[in-house]
Amino acid sequence: MGLHDRLNTLRRQSGSEPPAPGRTSADPHSAGAASGKGNVLDEIRARLDRMGGAGTGRTRPNRTAAESAIPPEELARRLDGELLTPQVIQLDRAMPDRHAHGRHTLARAREPAMPFWNTDQRLGFIDTETTGLAGGAGTVAFLVGLATLRDDRVRLRQWLMTAFAGEGALLEAVDAALSECDHLVSYNGKTFDLPLLRDRRRMQRRPDAQEAAHTDFLHPVRSLFGHAWPDCRLRTVEERLLGLDRQDDLPGAEAPWAWKAYLASGRSEELERVVRHNTDDILSLTLLGPALASVLLQPAAHGASVEGAARLQERLQGADTARRLLESHQHQLSPAGRLWLAREWRREGRYDQAVPVWEALAEQGVQEALEALAKYHEHQRRDWKRALQYAGQLASGPRAKARIARLQGRIDATAR
Repeated sequence: MGLHDRLNTLRRQSGSEPPAPGRTSADPHSAGAASGKGNVLDEIRARLDRMGGAGTGRTRPNRTAAESAIPPEELARRLDGELLTPQVIQLDRAMPDRHAHGRHTLARAREPAMPFWNTDQRLGFIDTETTGLAGGAGTVAFLVGLATLRDDRVRLRQWLMTAFAGEGALLEAVDAALSECDHLVSYNGKTFDLPLLRDRRRMQRRPDAQEAAHTDFLHPVRSLFGHAWPDCRLRTVEERLLGLDRQDDLPGAEAPWAWKAYLASGRSEELERVVRHNTDDILSLTLLGPALASVLLQPAAHGASVEGAARLQERLQGADTARRLLESHQHQLSPAGRLWLAREWRREGRYDQAVPVWEALAEQGVQEALEALAKYHEHQRRDWKRALQYAGQLASGPRAKARIARLQGRIDATAR
């Protein structure tokens, strides 16, 4: 998309019409207008004004670019951070356990989170803000946040890049902090955040970071609530599990604009909101482990999928743990869940419990139940006629025909 088309797109998004051909919104007498650069800055400033004022009833005073520009050292002061290098701001905060986040305090971050991790592991909760949401070689992580648990505090470190030249220093600081962690926790980090950091290290000719165990909560949330919630975004998880209603939050999709606008004009208000957004993301991650561990114990009570919880338990703790969860929620199981439980009982030789499940499902024409009963009566009971009754209800196919022929042959042989 050309520059002219991009500017028109921005104007349409803001509800304004494109200028007449041959005219621009910049001052025609300015040097910026002659070069086209003024248009870009004006559009970015206009978009920032819309972002800050929309839905809040507030208006921003008109200021010149010089008045609006905030140098990195002033931005560091505003964020209560320090300049790690001329292009990287480091924030290092110790947040007490009594700090409220939604309907919980950060003390809950220390509660057991089995089966996701053990209490003796050094945890790191990581989230990034980037210049694009689609990834790719041109996408850069301009803000990386990492929380760790220490004593009665949550230590939250964030590294904010104020120019592209600071990427090497940012990655060096992040990697040093990651070396302190045995187990990383993220939301969609396996697909996005960590691969992006890996690719940026390679672009900077830095060595790959040492791999740590990783829990990406997007996948457990989908297993548990994908059937019931409108989406599985972190914002939805926060509202429904943590009771967090963010106020004046900058949507993650606006983060790239906020950073690029700071580079272009030095305006920092929206970039400061990005830092707050990243802070909330990471604090939510610290609480999700214990919250989801509670859901796994009583999934139906939280409106979660029992089968989804059992799949997680099977992957993380083994088939026996999953079976016990299914047994304790038999009346909430779908037909697929009941078949799964019956398979587990058959594996343990508990046919007295599996057969009634198969019989109930067979009355509904469930093929797996019909086949299981045909096998049971053929091999366990050696009741060929009963086995044939069930085999005759199977969908036609080579296996069903072979089973019917075998059973009929046994019945004929017995009759001789």
